[in-house]
Amino acid sequence: MDFFLLLVGGGALFYVGLLLYLANMQDVARQRLAQQPEPAAQVAIAMQQRATLVRWMSAGIAAMVFVYGLLVLQIAAVSTSTELLSELELEMPPIDQTGALINFIIALVFAVFSLRVLLSETTRQSIRRRLGMNDIYDPESSVHNVAIVLALAFLSVSIGQLIVSGGVAGMAQDIEMGGISTGLLVFQTLLLIALAFLGVGMAIRRDMTGSLARLGLRIPTSQDVIWGVGVGVSLYVLLLILVTLWAAFVPPEQLEQQSAASEQIAQIFNTIPLALLISASAAISEEILFRGALQPVFGLPLSSVFFALVHMQYALTPATIIIFIVSLGLGWLRQRQSTTAAIIAHFVYNFVQLLLAILAASIIGGGQP
Repeated sequence: MDFFLLLVGGGALFYVGLLLYLANMQDVARQRLAQQPEPAAQVAIAMQQRATLVRWMSAGIAAMVFVYGLLVLQIAAVSTSTELLSELELEMPPIDQTGALINFIIALVFAVFSLRVLLSETTRQSIRRRLGMNDIYDPESSVHNVAIVLALAFLSVSIGQLIVSGGVAGMAQDIEMGGISTGLLVFQTLLLIALAFLGVGMAIRRDMTGSLARLGLRIPTSQDVIWGVGVGVSLYVLLLILVTLWAAFVPPEQLEQQSAASEQIAQIFNTIPLALLISASAAISEEILFRGALQPVFGLPLSSVFFALVHMQYALTPATIIIFIVSLGLGWLRQRQSTTAAIIAHFVYNFVQLLLAILAASIIGGGQP
């Protein structure tokens, strides 16, 4: 099974990497065409063929989103049939069918919208008008349109995985039983960073210096550190205020039910080295991808909504609201300072929570962190 998952993951990575490469090459050719209005016939044909290939590969992503949503729905149906599980000699935890159905509808909507982005100039122009002129989304850019398709696919698959794992409680149980693979965590971090750099066209449209500048990355300055630590601590204080207000208006039983699984996940990261690794990997990869690569194209509000939706594991709790506010704060910091400052703030926000939880557990349990 591990080899099969590795094979599937490797194939998906190659597919997405090739798609981003071709999209970048198409944008390069389009920019050159703007400088030479009358290209040679074979150049025009090559551009048309590449554009067609990019559209078909992007449509393949949309189709896979639909198929995955359908697969989750089928798995949910099978998981509730004890007779069928007995015949197939399978052990499978029951999956919420309502959640699986909602996930399928979301996957269907995302797939249809992705196809409209690829095929409809009207849809792309509408996106441009809604984003406003302050963002750099280009309706004719293959890279920007592929980014929309990949973002929706990533969100759809994330929701589907949450449903299959049995929600937040099931995900926490899986982590507790299987532990945290540091190798997998580092691989996922490097993967997201690689996608961000490839997305902005490193070694295709930009050199390393240009790619770092486009992503807002630089060697940390004193201002980056000051603003990063200050914003990170401020966001944590805001979290405490919001949780306090939530507790004042929500019955204790409901609050405990809503936050139990999230607290269980936090308790799993019960050592300082693991807390450092989790905090650093999330801060670096997510800030480079969301704030560095996506925010300049799609704007602060939309990228913050996407960031909050990707973190669906928090369910409808105070963390759902705070994660959106956190994203707004980190995005504002990226605009005011740099993505580097946002990475520092994100790390501080994550690590302070985990560190205090570890210290509290150590004091209560009488052990050492």
